[in-house]
Amino acid sequence: MGMGWHILRRKALTALAAALACVHAAAWGAEGTPFSVSVAAPALSLVPSSSPSDAGSPGPLPPLQGHLGPELFTLSMPDEEVIARYTDGLRSGRGDWLQGVLDRSLRYREVITRAIAARKLPRELRYLPAVESGFQGRALSPRGAAGLWQLMRNTASPYGLRMDQWLDERRDFWKATDASLDKLAENYAIFGDWYMALAAYNCGVGKLSAIVRRYPGSDYWALRRKGVLPRETAAFVPQFLALARILSYPGRYGLSIGWDPSAQWARIPVDRCVDLRILSRESGVPLDILTAGNQELNFPMTPPGSYGYQLKVPAQYGDAVLKTLASATLPLLEFSVHVVSAGDTLFAMAKKYGVSVDLIQEFNPQLAPRTLRIGAKVLVPVRPAGVSG
Repeated sequence: MGMGWHILRRKALTALAAALACVHAAAWGAEGTPFSVSVAAPALSLVPSSSPSDAGSPGPLPPLQGHLGPELFTLSMPDEEVIARYTDGLRSGRGDWLQGVLDRSLRYREVITRAIAARKLPRELRYLPAVESGFQGRALSPRGAAGLWQLMRNTASPYGLRMDQWLDERRDFWKATDASLDKLAENYAIFGDWYMALAAYNCGVGKLSAIVRRYPGSDYWALRRKGVLPRETAAFVPQFLALARILSYPGRYGLSIGWDPSAQWARIPVDRCVDLRILSRESGVPLDILTAGNQELNFPMTPPGSYGYQLKVPAQYGDAVLKTLASATLPLLEFSVHVVSAGDTLFAMAKKYGVSVDLIQEFNPQLAPRTLRIGAKVLVPVRPAGVSG
């Protein structure tokens, strides 16, 4: 939505190449329901959608196929020369690069697959984060779009995604997936066509609606041929369809298909600020896994209990994390985020919040005390009321 294809071109087709590295249709198939400590996930089934046939419907998953079987899609592939051209262009010479994105996609595929199935949307939408971000959770475009799905702030806000000094939920792979798929479903309800829904995801509903008013009765492909779409949007849909064709059957295009199971994630409520570094040490969950699962955090620290934050961990670590959170091994601290202003010093901050300079530096190892930058955010630990030293 925000990063899109214009960045791919400027960076020598980097993200474009990355977009190929998703998962084989079989590997992306129906898997176990996402595990959640806090909320039981409903049982889901893949059933035909009520969407028009030309838009595609999820339907039952196709059987596993070899290289000779027909290609089956839930989102129809129109016979447009530009799609074939992009398909041919994408398949050449980027294997190592694509494999890296394929590996990253394994972390998110189960959550995305289930969210798509729950909404009865075309399964090919699972490949949209590949073209938007290369499945990089902290991707940020020059225009300010963030996360796997490259959501802009004005797009994310109506879906309840929080963006403040503690976190940016556009980078929350679970919540951003729900928001992005809801947005795509709403676009489809407005335009009645998945190609138009994807175009609107790229350029915005308002802009596309204005174009449609000027050229009534024209579908996406007609608008594209007229040359009236934004340049990026004119490329976005056929490039996405080319990607969907390749990524649905990556083995046919020279990509290595992995058979490792996708990650099963648990969401665990956290009722206070918790340092991920300490949680990792005490629970045995590798810090890189905790960090990767919670990339919306602006600090290696969960926000205050009032946020109702849910920590995402691989399901196999759920019991260990719950046990650690319930124990007395984690420091009972609360935190404030202090925004540096002119004249601020660490000593003045320490005095204001009633903590030591050393404690502030402990939680902000990147901070340079002699060169505090105006506007920088400093995490300041504060003991809760009623808790003595």
